[in-house]
Amino acid sequence: MNHMRQVIDGGYCIGCGACDCASDGAISIAMDESGMYQADVAFLNMLSDDALNKALAVCPFSNDGPNEDAFGKGLFGRDCSHDPQIGYYKDLYIGYVAEDDFRVKGTSGGVITWVLTELLKKREIDAVAHVKKVEAQDDGILFRYGISRTADEIMAGAKSRYYPIEMSDVLKQIKSTPGRYAVVGLPCFIKAVRRLAEIDPVIKERIVYTVGLVCGHLKSKAFADCFGWQAGIPPGQLEEIDFRVKLPDRTAGDYGVYLRGAGKEITKPTREFLGSNWGHNFFRYPACDFCDDVFAETADIVIGDAWLPEYEKDPNGNSVIVLRNKELGVLVKAACEEKRLVFVDSTADQIADSQSGGLRDRREGLAYRLCLGEKGKKWMPLKRVVAESKHINKRRKKIYQIRSKIGLQSHRVWQVAVQKKEYSHFEKGAKTLERIYQWSYRPFVDRVRGRLERIKAHAENVFGVWRKVNR
Repeated sequence: MNHMRQVIDGGYCIGCGACDCASDGAISIAMDESGMYQADVAFLNMLSDDALNKALAVCPFSNDGPNEDAFGKGLFGRDCSHDPQIGYYKDLYIGYVAEDDFRVKGTSGGVITWVLTELLKKREIDAVAHVKKVEAQDDGILFRYGISRTADEIMAGAKSRYYPIEMSDVLKQIKSTPGRYAVVGLPCFIKAVRRLAEIDPVIKERIVYTVGLVCGHLKSKAFADCFGWQAGIPPGQLEEIDFRVKLPDRTAGDYGVYLRGAGKEITKPTREFLGSNWGHNFFRYPACDFCDDVFAETADIVIGDAWLPEYEKDPNGNSVIVLRNKELGVLVKAACEEKRLVFVDSTADQIADSQSGGLRDRREGLAYRLCLGEKGKKWMPLKRVVAESKHINKRRKKIYQIRSKIGLQSHRVWQVAVQKKEYSHFEKGAKTLERIYQWSYRPFVDRVRGRLERIKAHAENVFGVWRKVNR
């Protein structure tokens, strides 16, 4: 079995599309029946050695290219400090954009859109490759990577998109159209871009800035469709979704979702939707189980939500910012002095605390998943985390097992529900998975106490009936 087959068959393909660009289209990317982009393996055995080697060299989950530490040291090691949780860093901030309506129209503090617009305004870049809403849908896909060349186009691409995406077409556009580009992406996508730049001089010359997103995991298309179905919009009829609607009377983490389709339009708190809890792993890509990068460690700047007690009460949102690029640092500091940005200095520990759950899953959880993989003699991508289980308590092990199970089972239950055209089938299966998860989270003593209380209540009921019968 060749290495590429191991990546794809093992569930490690994230569908980024870098292999398509590297192999000149010899490997295509398509959405599978679960609503996830995957490399098409139909003609894998017919690939030339050159095409296959290039594809493996850029794949973020193959073992053939530099990892995050190697890239980080080469790109930022001279000017930055290093932290094992967030990677290399020069400046660390928490805050928001004060000028114009960047914060209102963006996710959290509006920092990503501001950075991109500022780079364009200062002519540091000519265009941005980022995820944009599809205006004219002909295949039911709501979001795709696209190129923005104006400030208005960049603003239209603001907000988080919890949706499957791939960048093969946009990378080909960058190769065919001269200019200086910034690319926005998830950690594994930025890593793929860095690997592609190592073997493609045109990409290396034209992509001058990379903007990373702090990542929990990537969702399949079913995540959006599931929300729609719960709102009375059947799969295939969802026309628009905004995953991050700021609700002024709630905390930053208690945001809403807007949905439109099938003649319906609705906005309601996200937490009211089944499958919305990120810790449950509904519709998660299997590859995300084997990622160790939360803070896009190969990106010039990474931005995420400030999920910290002192900031979460502000419904307008705040961002955590990890700056690694010296030029971007100068740009940000100047804007802070001009009061266009309201940033406060932070620490590596505080930044890491803002994503403590994600880091625990990508460190302790990954160590346990690697251990299980080794026991099963499964091929796995090389990770910076060492396989380990001795120092993980039984409850945490159970939680990690159930999370992986939910990720896989949610796709299967969803497919059957769609085939049957019965949302109730998914609801029943999803709630069962949620109950199993919640049960695992309860401490052992609480579970035993609860079971004893139920036995006691049952015994009292039986005894009561016996007394009535024997009076």
